[in-house]
Amino acid sequence: MAMGTSRAPERNNPHFSGPIFPNGVTVSNVLTTGGGVETMTTAELLKGLLVADCQDAQTWTLPTAALLRAAIPGCVVGTVYEFSVVNYGDTTLTIGLGTGITVTTIATKAAIAEVGTLTAKRFRLECTSIANQNVPGSSDAWVLWTIGAGTAAA
Repeated sequence: MAMGTSRAPERNNPHFSGPIFPNGVTVSNVLTTGGGVETMTTAELLKGLLVADCQDAQTWTLPTAALLRAAIPGCVVGTVYEFSVVNYGDTTLTIGLGTGITVTTIATKAAIAEVGTLTAKRFRLECTSIANQNVPGSSDAWVLWTIGAGTAAA
């Protein structure tokens, strides 16, 4: 490449060519039984880092598969999105599954979707189906994976 020639960031680094980037603002939520089961918005999820103070056994539910597809530009089957959850509360946090989201068939929901007290867990959502208005009964679908075991929160 000649001196002075500039290239777009996505051509210099493949990590910048993804469909969406979290803006780096951490989502923080206090979860208590007084608040009931809470559903996170796609905007919250797409921040990439979700921090919970889980004071009572509580569930923080993912958005629906259709909302996820709508929030990620260019979403196709095979699109993946990763996010992290930190639980610095004194009780296990359960990540609830929004409509159209399932856990991988090789593990139980408890093994995938629970974040213990004072631990963090990384998750991966993978789009497995896109609704087609020309195909009756078709729907959006995503699978939730966990990446690594929960570790003590810093």
